[in-house]
Amino acid sequence: MRMRFVRMALGAGLLLVLAGCNKAGQYYEQGQEAFFNGKYDEALVCFTNAIEENPNKAEYYLGQGQTYAALGQYAEAREALEAAVVEQDLELARKNNKRARRAIGITYYEEGNYAEAKLYFEKALAEELLPSLNADIRMYLADALECEGDYAAAIAVYDELLKEQTDYAAGYRARAYMSYVAGDYEKSLADYDAAIALEPENFDLYFGKYNVLERLGRSREQLALLQIITTIENPTAEDAYYIAKAQYFSGESESALEGLTTAAENGYEDAHYYIGEIYRVRSDYGEAAYHYKQYIEGSGAKDAAAYNQMAICLMKQEKLAEALDTVRAGQELSDTLHEKQLFFNEVVILEKMGEYNTAYKKASEYRSRYPEDDRIGKELEFLATRVREEA
Repeated sequence: MRMRFVRMALGAGLLLVLAGCNKAGQYYEQGQEAFFNGKYDEALVCFTNAIEENPNKAEYYLGQGQTYAALGQYAEAREALEAAVVEQDLELARKNNKRARRAIGITYYEEGNYAEAKLYFEKALAEELLPSLNADIRMYLADALECEGDYAAAIAVYDELLKEQTDYAAGYRARAYMSYVAGDYEKSLADYDAAIALEPENFDLYFGKYNVLERLGRSREQLALLQIITTIENPTAEDAYYIAKAQYFSGESESALEGLTTAAENGYEDAHYYIGEIYRVRSDYGEAAYHYKQYIEGSGAKDAAAYNQMAICLMKQEKLAEALDTVRAGQELSDTLHEKQLFFNEVVILEKMGEYNTAYKKASEYRSRYPEDDRIGKELEFLATRVREEA
């Protein structure tokens, strides 16, 4: 989310009009300009100089804190942003406090400290001024709840957001995905339709809807969606990526591979995942693993699908230690859609590595968590014999 933060930081109401052009004010204006141009080191020097000239302006600390955050220096960012908080019942102070608390929440979010992130997002939302920031804050709050696995609470936050902004496509899309994860496919479908109505040329939405239709067994509607994409006239480079992706889902792997390869070369890093899928089906596990890795490293994948598929390819190549590391990296994402298969693959890899005691313990935990999965019974029977031999 780093880039989202950088884009939103000063754009979300932080541009303040300076009264007068004193030296501190000039440093501040220079800092703003440098920040917008991505020159964060230069911006930091300017904001720091502004503070040294006048340590009593909350805006200067906000600018300094935002810049530290853009540089990934979150502890320093929080120190500066906390200095911007002034407990006074003045409109300007309350607005600055809301901005600062939102920004502090984002720094905790970036570090994976979702409990603290939620606390600050809720504090920011409690301030009624600057309602234009609320949608963005709620999106972050819901995302933090999702990362904690509290999907019902995340959906409730999206509900509040969409009561306030009925035309917020990103909110419908986010709630659609949460409902999909939670298994409420009809609600998910309705939200994808609402988002598509607002942004009919956002083809990512069509693929989200495609996945929901897959769960509902509505294959004809899936094909109709893909047809919309594959018949785009005069496609842009981005459109060409979506066309190749639609070809992949249509089973046209040769055409898809060519288009996806071009898309990956043009910087569409998500294309690597589908290239990996094509090579995995072809049993070219080395090439598949390479592309899964490119996808993970390039896109910073939030879901664990690529980790699981990459681990399978590494197992096929007998690269068991690397496969185990990959599975465990995927498990750290707490992805409910893929956690079951990752857990099972962890047992299998440990067994193949001869780590029978650990594998047996994990298999027992797996059976307790997923008693309906018959696969684990055979694994436990085999591992029980090996555990006795080791004792």
